[in-house]
Amino acid sequence: MNRIRLESVIVCVFSPLLMATVPGHAAEPRPITDTVPVDNLIVYMARPYSGDANSATTQPSQGVSIAMILSMLNSSGLIPDEGQVFADIATALPLMGRYEHALVLLDVSSKVIRRPGRTPEESPRVSLRLRNMQAAIVFRTSGDDRPVLQQLNRIVGRYTNNQVAELTTEKANGFEYQRLVDERMPGWAIWEWGRLGDFYVVSFGAGSFQKIAKTYANPSESLTVDDWYRMAAKKTKADAAHVKWTIAFERIESRLNEVARGRHENVIAALSADHLSNDLWTVGIEGRALSCYRCYRRNGVDSVQEYSDPATFPGAQTNIVPREARHFAVIKVPSGWLVDNVPRAWLAAQSQQHIEEWTKIWERIEQEVGIDLSANLLNNVGEYIVLFDYPPHPLEIPLAYTMAIQVKNEKAVKVAVDAILSTWGQYLDDVAKRGGNSLMRVRVRRDDDEVWYLQAGILGPALKVTKGYVVISWSPQALRDALKAMGNPSP
Repeated sequence: MNRIRLESVIVCVFSPLLMATVPGHAAEPRPITDTVPVDNLIVYMARPYSGDANSATTQPSQGVSIAMILSMLNSSGLIPDEGQVFADIATALPLMGRYEHALVLLDVSSKVIRRPGRTPEESPRVSLRLRNMQAAIVFRTSGDDRPVLQQLNRIVGRYTNNQVAELTTEKANGFEYQRLVDERMPGWAIWEWGRLGDFYVVSFGAGSFQKIAKTYANPSESLTVDDWYRMAAKKTKADAAHVKWTIAFERIESRLNEVARGRHENVIAALSADHLSNDLWTVGIEGRALSCYRCYRRNGVDSVQEYSDPATFPGAQTNIVPREARHFAVIKVPSGWLVDNVPRAWLAAQSQQHIEEWTKIWERIEQEVGIDLSANLLNNVGEYIVLFDYPPHPLEIPLAYTMAIQVKNEKAVKVAVDAILSTWGQYLDDVAKRGGNSLMRVRVRRDDDEVWYLQAGILGPALKVTKGYVVISWSPQALRDALKAMGNPSP
């Protein structure tokens, strides 16, 4: 079937709009928060890594070409049919290394699906499915839209065609945008994209582009002027931050608790996020050091925490940072809490059937290995996490760091990690055999040098237990390069 060739259509449609502005638009670049509705659920914002933290705009990374990257990966056989969705997501990441951007979850809701048991004696199976979602990604392109349009053309051409989809031109708050409706998808699941002054918006979910356009045209309804955000941003140095994200727990609860009350509450409890209403995190660059601040409101009381203070970096941890790293941080965190609670939160988010399956699997591997896996990890995780930007990501994607988690007894940790990852890999394989979507297939791999990694269309992230640390990086080769640069670390 013929694929929709959107690039030429979109360029023609939007060429008259390249100089479009909102009446009264100031000469100084508007903050990207002007595009974010104040009633959002989750927002992640970042500047390109090569950009000046005090500048609103940045220059594109030299030599970055999405088409070249895709061609290289495909010709190398690194993008198989399995995991194609994840591969396409990953190959869109160069846009995040090129432009300042914001990922916004505007709305989400779920519905209950009941299926009969597999046997007459088995109780009906109950699971949750997405009922509706509105999300958007906003790029500060400053008129350099072509890379975004190229990626849109490639993705749409892969997953739809002109026999099942319709492309129309719409208008919201004086801005024209494109809408793509695929008859195979639910009514709310539509794509919309268009230009808003210096920004280019790609959105998913009916009405999502209209929300962004309305906010941009009426900045008094944006995150920029939200009282709590402005207070928290000041206390966490958000204006100069390289990366920041905020979570509106109270609004998320009001949306998800309509149907998913029990599961949502279990996840929140596992993360110790109960009674939180707002949460803002920022990661900044202060010389060679990475700063990390947090401001959150719990039971109406605001608290500020600083997780990375260069003045208190312990020498034993800074010694493992590669000399070539441009930036690094030593974060003192309750690592045991992360090891214990994050998996609990993941499990709490699963259906009852998956919880029962995973519980049985966990009990079986503990019997086979003969140890308490949780205790092995919890008793041996240290209190420091070291972050550094070596090796540098070729696309300069924000937060593409290497992480070294301090451990006390790497042999005990290695036994636990090997058992858990090998079992998780088998679990994912079993799920796929039962009819999982091959386009979203994830595999767990282990190479001869004891490097573990995920294969989801492309390779990574990767992990290895080494002397004194569990080291994680964004790809298997990046991990190997980091380990060589770290030399022979000691706790």
